Amino acid sequence: MDDIPARRPTALARVLPAVLSLPTLSLLIASLSLISSISQSYNYRKNIESVQQNVLRAENLKTCRDIIEVFFAFRLRAEEANARAGQGALDAATAEATRRDLKGLVYRFGALGTYLANFTPATARERYSALSWSLNAIAAEATSLKPAEFEAKFAAADKAFGTLNEDCAKSAQFVQF
Repeated sequence: MDDIPARRPTALARVLPAVLSLPTLSLLIASLSLISSISQSYNYRKNIESVQQNVLRAENLKTCRDIIEVFFAFRLRAEEANARAGQGALDAATAEATRRDLKGLVYRFGALGTYLANFTPATARERYSALSWSLNAIAAEATSLKPAEFEAKFAAADKAFGTLNEDCAKSAQFVQF
């Protein structure tokens, strides 16, 4: 065993204690803590954005549901008013009350459409406004239109409403970051 020469410390063995000194180790831990904190802040911000987006999406869907309900309530009442007027079953006072009721639904539709338009491009806003004005015209004339004219006016409104409904369906899609 005496034949083995004594080994001299290598360069790594001489430098390693200096590199792993207490100040260096403290700086390494502090750097890792900083990186962890930055990562957590980024994840927190993304989660907050996701929650906010989900809340807006839920409000948008609720408004879409409400505007769809108002449209079909308007359509049902307008069809009833047109049919009763065609049969001569409406007097002037009832016709005026029906017209006010229909206009109230149109105004509610317009208010909901305005809210939805805030989340859509300008072209959609124009479509929503045009549909509201179209429904307003139908409400004003529902009791005086012939059934064929009534259906023709509603055909255009139905087409515009279909586009609004497509906008609602698109907004229902979950958008990922």
